[in-house]
Amino acid sequence: MSVHEMVSTVFEFTGGNLCLDFANTLGGARGSGTREHLLTYHDLVSWSLQAGIITADQAALLQSETGREPGEAEVVLARAHKLREAIYGLFSSLTRGDQPDGSDLFTLNTELGWALVGGHLIAHPDGFTWQWPAEQQGFSRMLSSLARSAATLLTAPECQFVRECASPTCNWLFLDNTKNHRRRWCSPTGCGNLAKVRRHRQRRREQERG
Repeated sequence: MSVHEMVSTVFEFTGGNLCLDFANTLGGARGSGTREHLLTYHDLVSWSLQAGIITADQAALLQSETGREPGEAEVVLARAHKLREAIYGLFSSLTRGDQPDGSDLFTLNTELGWALVGGHLIAHPDGFTWQWPAEQQGFSRMLSSLARSAATLLTAPECQFVRECASPTCNWLFLDNTKNHRRRWCSPTGCGNLAKVRRHRQRRREQERG
């Protein structure tokens, strides 16, 4: 299977962090009309390939194995959806200054428990990095990277700059790296542009009413 065949959908990556981009694979506003972008395990593999957490060879292997074990692939997809909503819930609560939901933290910690098994540090000339065992290579290999990404961001100083899109029809999360940390929209060409159009139309209506 070619890379082109594996990338049936081109995903958006505007979150500025791996786990936030993963949370954004559900479009719309949660609770009032959402759009699922990870409908199948194939979609999950395609997203993971585009996110850079698996290689093209790994993606091709996972796609071929899915046909032989569709049941296991469906289980992992359900786990991915559950982890995604836990990640969203944790960071969304932080943007509002609320205490995180215990069930969201439990879900993340469960996946994190598997993700950290066998991890060890290796030395490089310019420092140290984590290395993970080859056993983390099954259908759920992408979930380990996502759980570690969420845990790393939650415990980093940058966590205070996680924002939720100001659009009432969007719940996408993003890391605000702007100088004044006043970014409001997940994307200036998406929700940001739509907000400008709405404001312009509102001003015109007000002018017409005199």
